[in-house]
Amino acid sequence: MYPPQTARPSQIEGVDPPTPAPLAPSVMVIDDSQTVRTVVEASLTRHGYRVVAFGDGLAAMGALARGEVTVPNLLLLDIGLPKMDGYEVARILRSKADFDRTVLVMLTAHDGVLDRLRGRLVGASAYITKPFKVQQVVEAVRTFIEGAEPAHGELQR
Repeated sequence: MYPPQTARPSQIEGVDPPTPAPLAPSVMVIDDSQTVRTVVEASLTRHGYRVVAFGDGLAAMGALARGEVTVPNLLLLDIGLPKMDGYEVARILRSKADFDRTVLVMLTAHDGVLDRLRGRLVGASAYITKPFKVQQVVEAVRTFIEGAEPAHGELQR
């Protein structure tokens, strides 16, 4: 015996179908360190963000071009990458209209004044130096995606 057919809520007159939940904000991490990618991805996922990570800029750009990933709300980008440095990755991505609204945060061991200046020139909104505290990264993401105020002034703009 089969159960009786029942109408779905969207088929019942006067009942609106449920509204799908909005997608969580997305973060792309491009860093050649597997450890950094794993730690950042786990931390941000725990805080409710969708995270995709790549070991180099060419892999990330290829995935974007093939439509395997969407343009993120925020990009955490290392400078010292294999194949193409982070400045070049940023320059290429910034030249694409889809990346107009993507926030760029440099996440790198390069801590010189010229490095920071070059980061600004390619459109970085903030600069986090390695070694970093995971909370610094979470704070940066919250600040730029949700408009939250950074705590303790740890975010370097």
